[in-house]
Amino acid sequence: MTDSFTPYWQHQEQKSPQNKGETKTYKKNQFNTTEGGTYYGHTNANNAKMAVQLRRIFPSPFKRAQYIGLQQGGELDGSIICSAPKTFQIACGESPAQDVAGVWYAENGDINIHAPKGRIRISAMSIDLIATGTGQPPEGTGYVSINANTEFNVEAGNMVVNSDDNISLNAEVMDANTTGKCEFNVGSYKLIEGGDYFTIAGLGNITFEQWAKAMKKLLGPTAKRGSRWYDG
Repeated sequence: MTDSFTPYWQHQEQKSPQNKGETKTYKKNQFNTTEGGTYYGHTNANNAKMAVQLRRIFPSPFKRAQYIGLQQGGELDGSIICSAPKTFQIACGESPAQDVAGVWYAENGDINIHAPKGRIRISAMSIDLIATGTGQPPEGTGYVSINANTEFNVEAGNMVVNSDDNISLNAEVMDANTTGKCEFNVGSYKLIEGGDYFTIAGLGNITFEQWAKAMKKLLGPTAKRGSRWYDG
């Protein structure tokens, strides 16, 4: 029984953290051809032991190995690790069970989808994003966060936004354009223009909180933390 499998893995594992799992294998075995093989109880170069591995051997034009492994030992004990240097495809749904064609269930923890050099597309007849937790962010749960470095574009036939508490919009420049009717149906309405910061807070129709917001808008980045009106 040869150990020609280890050098092929070293190019992808030499930078991996060393695992503290059990490295001894008492009945290690492998069955392979020149194209691929199955390995049982093999220990990788990063000290991670695989109970079972199915992998491609030679020829392979890729830097990353092509394999499926059931890890035994280390921090990822009980994990299934797949490596596909080209495309990883799943096709299902010819005969769904109760209209369900696929399930990815995480009993605990997060699910991360990461494409640092590409785009993530989700396409379907309808898409639901549902957060079932409760509490206030960032400590709580039940929130949906979207962060775009450049632009956040939304196009829809109709757009409806409902909130049980507050809706806040904040921007350097804000444009509202419509060729039809613009209607505000509110209990009270207050418009604070740039000149309102000259009004003494607490007098007339401007409160101290409204004056502080107008002053912050006037000063912008020059506003300093610790001032009695700064609340950012």
